[in-house]
Amino acid sequence: MYDFLNKEIDKRNKFIYSIAKFFAVWGYNHLAKPHEEIHDDIKRLKDKKAVFLFAGLHKSLWETTGVITSLHFNNLPVPFIGMGNNLVRGKFFQNLAKKTGVFLIKRANTRRDIVKSAESLKKTILNFIAHGTDILIFPEGTRKNISQNGKYGEFFPTVFEAMLEYERNKKEILKSNKNLSDNETYIVPFNVDYSKVREDVEIIKTSKNIPHTFHIIDSLKMLKNLGNIYISMGKPISVSANIEKNRKELAKYTRERCLDLVKILPINIVSRSILDSHKNGRIEYKKIPYNISENIKKLEMYKDRFRGFNIKDKPQDIINTLNRNEIELKKIDPGNLAVYKLYSNYISHYFEKRGE
Repeated sequence: MYDFLNKEIDKRNKFIYSIAKFFAVWGYNHLAKPHEEIHDDIKRLKDKKAVFLFAGLHKSLWETTGVITSLHFNNLPVPFIGMGNNLVRGKFFQNLAKKTGVFLIKRANTRRDIVKSAESLKKTILNFIAHGTDILIFPEGTRKNISQNGKYGEFFPTVFEAMLEYERNKKEILKSNKNLSDNETYIVPFNVDYSKVREDVEIIKTSKNIPHTFHIIDSLKMLKNLGNIYISMGKPISVSANIEKNRKELAKYTRERCLDLVKILPINIVSRSILDSHKNGRIEYKKIPYNISENIKKLEMYKDRFRGFNIKDKPQDIINTLNRNEIELKKIDPGNLAVYKLYSNYISHYFEKRGE
């Protein structure tokens, strides 16, 4: 029995939401150079009243406002956003966040609490979808997978279980809840690539204390121009067409589609080439241009994902495309290897496909 009579969604407060939107739009226009690549099917399906779960890789807190601002500028409904309750501490700020369209996901430590949190999240997602409300979530659950593990994390399957459960039990849900509409559901894979991740230095720090930038208020300390940002939204994945998959298979499939959206930027190529030029505690600077050329050759099969340069560009020209906000190449030294590694690992899966 599914009882969705009550719409368990915190309504946006028009005044608070308008203030939040003003700052999000201002930052989008003045603190970044966004480049949008949005699949045509998204608008087409939305015109047919489809309901979307936006699921993406997670690199920076910027995504929590930047992606929905992009949707706003493209005349698409702004989804409600799932965010860890560890990012918004205190009842005052949590209530404030909810009034802007955020729903909080409880971070749990014990196995018992993890199960409870997953059940609560599934119920929340089902309620959103049943009532025709779009949602945006980061199934990795953290921005630190790349810095800690050198690769993007697996997608937690709970949200995908909820999507499958809705499709498999749609007739029963609609029969038990006469006020609901028959919604076609889709998962929209997305990804954001940065010429400058605003919390790059903070996110690689290791400390016994709580990691930096894990509180949303910390974002105020990082107001800076981020240069080129590439927002990619792929072809929507029909849940009904994938109903034979189990939750883990659908999570894996969605993750793979997100990985396909990762763009290869000058900062990634140059960072990888710096690491390739590092031997015995020293960076051999003269080898960097050669390694840039070699890495571009290795990734030639993915040239359709190159942004900010092309396959015919000379290594020095690629270096010159890096703006003042990115890695300062005049100060390359072994002490910055962790930063170079971070940007290099954002595209490491492309090299792994080649067996490297």
